[in-house]
Amino acid sequence: MTNKYIRILPAVLFSALLIFAGAKAFFDEIALLKQELALWEEVNAEDFSDVIEQLDDITGAVFTDVGDNDWFSPYVSSLTEWGVVSGYKDSDGLSTGEFKPANYVTVAEALKMTIKAADVPEECDLAADSIAGRHWADGFVRCAAKNGSRLFGAQPEISLDRPASRSEVLVMIHDSFKDELAPVYSSFNDTQGHPFEADIASAQIFGIVSGDKSSAGVELGTFRPNDPINRAEAAKIVYQRMKEEAKRELSK
Repeated sequence: MTNKYIRILPAVLFSALLIFAGAKAFFDEIALLKQELALWEEVNAEDFSDVIEQLDDITGAVFTDVGDNDWFSPYVSSLTEWGVVSGYKDSDGLSTGEFKPANYVTVAEALKMTIKAADVPEECDLAADSIAGRHWADGFVRCAAKNGSRLFGAQPEISLDRPASRSEVLVMIHDSFKDELAPVYSSFNDTQGHPFEADIASAQIFGIVSGDKSSAGVELGTFRPNDPINRAEAAKIVYQRMKEEAKRELSK
């Protein structure tokens, strides 16, 4: 194989991953890609940034309320392709074709997204609970509690249908991926001393989240950890964590 084809191989394989992979296949394909990169790495610098950037070259919008030019379209479209997010359904269980990006993401929705993104162990029962009166996300709650979640399995039980806060989404992501958090401090001026400050600081360090900006693009130094977060913003955060996971796997 010539050097030319060795150089383009990672990009081609990664494009295939993006088009065909579900959440589990996402990680299976990364493992296969690592084998191909062993040869590629011999003739290139150990910098996989160009390969990781292929994550940004994804399919177009798949919902009627997610336009191709919307800032959140790449994140929503990718997560939909990978089976991490889905749109709304009507009373008959049929898709309405809407994602409703401006809606606040609920605790239940955020938990489902993060568990699917992290490809949780197969022994977790993710099926909707068939017992009348039980919440559709009970299977995800049991899975989270089994995997040592800091938010679930404790008393009092967290309300599943209320909006999730910005910091809670980060906690769910880190717990689902079993991230080990360093005792670092956040640089945001409204997160100092927050119970989940380490989660916020870690996510900031790895580029998973950023702070608020003014209309002129000037950083305000705030994160608003207790504010709710909409579905579009949550999709971006989950996508960024999956992108970071790909970088870590390919760099091993």
